Amino acid sequence: MADYTLRQLEYFVAVAEANSITRAAAAVHLSQSAMSTALADLEGALGVQLVVRHHAKGITLTPAGRELVVASRQLLASAADLRSAAQGLGSSLSGTLSVGCFQVVAPYVLPTLLSVASQKLPRLELRTTEVDLADLAEGVADGTFELGIGYDLVDDPRLKRWPLRTISPHVLVSGSHPLAQNASVHLSELADEPMALLDLPHSRDYFRRIFAAAGVEPNVRYRSTTVETCRALVGRGLAYTVLNFQSAVPMALDGHPVASVPIADASPALTMVLLNAVAAKPTRRATVVAELCRDLFGSEGA
Repeated sequence: MADYTLRQLEYFVAVAEANSITRAAAAVHLSQSAMSTALADLEGALGVQLVVRHHAKGITLTPAGRELVVASRQLLASAADLRSAAQGLGSSLSGTLSVGCFQVVAPYVLPTLLSVASQKLPRLELRTTEVDLADLAEGVADGTFELGIGYDLVDDPRLKRWPLRTISPHVLVSGSHPLAQNASVHLSELADEPMALLDLPHSRDYFRRIFAAAGVEPNVRYRSTTVETCRALVGRGLAYTVLNFQSAVPMALDGHPVASVPIADASPALTMVLLNAVAAKPTRRATVVAELCRDLFGSEGA
């Protein structure tokens, strides 16, 4: 039987996430020498070097270390699951579940998820992190996040995807725009007007496909990595933009009115998906929260 402990694995994961023995020790309230000893003992027990130590410059993971940190996160999650089951908390899950969410989707789903989970699963802490799609995929694959919520725009064989709903794109114009009251709009009607592009990896390629499908080259005047900045530019009458999720409030953050107009051209919709890692067996907590997400955000629950 392997002579390592779950505590050693916890310390190793902390070191990997902090890229530093000193910072990891501080994070778990342990002395640096004790952290170094625990890490060395784990390497001795496993018979493999996990990190390369750099004097005054932190650490880097070895190839074996990169593989083990993924397996360690999975094992620690399963151990926490076992602890909850042993305590007889099957009807009231406890512990912590890490959920990653695409930053564009987050404002539309996380408040609802956290509110409902606090009522239905009061002993379970959902630890949420908002990231871009590339970091979301990597975080789910390497076990940083047990679950992910995002768009199906990243093709990664390490991920399982569970479709929740499809979301069609729309044009957003200022409230005073001549097209604001239209039932729909062709993108060619906006070809000469300035556009504010939501300029995120994967997202920008998706928007390019929308315009390519309509045979239109957009006049991109402004770029932003946030939806609200794009909406604010639209509200000021500086540009139009194309988005998927629609705000319940027809105005930008600064109070200027905006109007959502459906796109008349055939445009590719986005699929919002729930993600987990192919290599990981979902914990009971992850399974319950995944089902809650399907209820809240699936097509039937929309």
